[in-house]
Amino acid sequence: MGHASVALFLTTALTVGCRTASLATTSVDVASRARLIRIDDTRRVDSAFLDSALQSNDSALRRAAALTVGRVGARAQAPTLRTLTRDTNARVAAAAFYSLGLLRDTSAVSLAVTALRGAGEIAAEAAWMLGEVGEAGRAPLIAAALDSTLDVRSRGAALLALARLRPLPVTPLIPLLGARDTAIVWRAAYTLARARSPGAVRALIGASGSPSALARDHAARGLARSLSGDSLGGPALAALRRLAADSDPRVRVTAVRVVGAYGAPAASVIAGALRDTDAGVRVTAASMAQVALDSTTSAWDAAWRSDTSFALRRALAEAGARRGMLRDAWRAWRTDSSWQRRAAAASLDGLGPATAALDRLETWLRDPDGRVRAAATEAITTIADSASVTESARRLLRTALTDPDFVTRATAMGALAKGASSEDLMAALQSYGIARHDVDLEARLAFWTLADSALRRNAVAPSASVVRALAELPRPADPLERARASSIPRFASWRDSTSPARDEAWYRDRAREALAPRVPIARIDTERGTIELVLFPAEAPVTVHNFVSLARRGYFDGQRFHRVVPNFVIQAGDPRGDGNGGPGYAIRDELNPHRYRRGTLGMALSGPNTGGSQFFVTHAPQPHLDGGYTVFGELRAGVDVLDGIVQGDRIVRITIH
Repeated sequence: MGHASVALFLTTALTVGCRTASLATTSVDVASRARLIRIDDTRRVDSAFLDSALQSNDSALRRAAALTVGRVGARAQAPTLRTLTRDTNARVAAAAFYSLGLLRDTSAVSLAVTALRGAGEIAAEAAWMLGEVGEAGRAPLIAAALDSTLDVRSRGAALLALARLRPLPVTPLIPLLGARDTAIVWRAAYTLARARSPGAVRALIGASGSPSALARDHAARGLARSLSGDSLGGPALAALRRLAADSDPRVRVTAVRVVGAYGAPAASVIAGALRDTDAGVRVTAASMAQVALDSTTSAWDAAWRSDTSFALRRALAEAGARRGMLRDAWRAWRTDSSWQRRAAAASLDGLGPATAALDRLETWLRDPDGRVRAAATEAITTIADSASVTESARRLLRTALTDPDFVTRATAMGALAKGASSEDLMAALQSYGIARHDVDLEARLAFWTLADSALRRNAVAPSASVVRALAELPRPADPLERARASSIPRFASWRDSTSPARDEAWYRDRAREALAPRVPIARIDTERGTIELVLFPAEAPVTVHNFVSLARRGYFDGQRFHRVVPNFVIQAGDPRGDGNGGPGYAIRDELNPHRYRRGTLGMALSGPNTGGSQFFVTHAPQPHLDGGYTVFGELRAGVDVLDGIVQGDRIVRITIH
């Protein structure tokens, strides 16, 4: 997608967003919308109100109610949703299909099949629903994808929905790579690449010459060495060589990422990518430099000196560790005042022979910064299964269960959960006493995972002291923790996903924001420039309010983009800076029909309903994220800045306008 196309798309998206808000302002009263937001927030289903809202004369209220039904899993309202798929208002009918997809309602398949023959958003959401229900949607989706009489949006939606099926269809879709419309070609390439099928390789080699950058990008993804085999390895490598020099840096990133698995024949490609003008391409190449650089220190030293950015040097150091290179180059990180460099050194010290690595990592567990100790603990988990160190590693992990840092404790419990013993469970019970005072949930959730593993694994009944300690555990107040605990049979009575309601005035305020004719704009000033995002309070009122509130109190100011995956996402919002932090609370998912396109703003999660402060913006379309992560905004300006951000770049401030 070129910049002109991006601008046109984003302008259209902004117009649609504003129109939605304006329509809602004139047709939905604050009290009714507030009640829906309350249901979304508490997950306490008010069936009588939902029924009345779904049958309201106000189309905007019907649509909002339809989305709520799907979000909270109110299956009792599914028959009414099926009726709404024939609503005279297209947006209501589309929302009904979307929510039926969230419910995976197979009873609506015939309705969706009929809707596929239509056009616009109804057909698109009907296709998405068929992808969610699974096998029952396979035949109609294939038929729709191949039907040239359907409009491009309907066929494209059917193609993307097919990518959600397992196994994915391959043979019927290959001819679509030769379609005239590149909107069909890139979606076919996306689906075929996700199929991971050797049978699609030859066709994807052909599609790698498409005029569409998106098609070339997804074609490259399907040319993995494990798929091309001996017969097509040569042609696939030749295509990847060409794509690694593509005019679009996102295509180059993908080609370089895939070509590394070809080993020595790809050396020149990786070496060239290390000198690419795009930082994302260089970082990607650095992560597999062991393919390109020989065993002479001069080659590695030259690569190290060529780029001083920490993101690239860390990737280069990890690649060098696989060849026994560059250890002297990053040695100074061990005593650096920056926790990021010490954490990187701890991770790097975990590479190599397990016994020596464990000795090095034990030292890191005494670092004064919890983020460094967490990195060392994570490194221990990667070698804990090595027979030579298993016993020693598990001993260190049990010691880490009393660490002051909640991430260190959670990481240790997560590792011990694999094959947890009664001894591990007893240590975890003591750790849970610490975790009960944490602001964050991670260590408490990890405890229940370990407890489940220990109680299911042991053929011998737990000791009396363990049984007594388990019996004395209080019922968790947090719904996420209750849900995790209730998977253990002895705690099944705790199964309750609802939350206490907030003040009614709070819900009315969110409703007014959702219905306001003017939508907020978030301006993210970074070291590399400014990104502007239009927010979607009508679709995600609680998520938008949460983001806006954090921004207005300066929560994000000075933070860094702790995660950047070239040609995927940039991610920020973690006050710890290591990807494990948050505001100390979680908000509910507000799944909605907005799709993950280029420049989409989403809520980062570690599981359903775990959003807090971490957010991400996509570099390119990511259809596999649709319906799994709350979309609450879209880029309207700053696409070049989005593309230029690398891991570690700083947010100066976020302001709301």
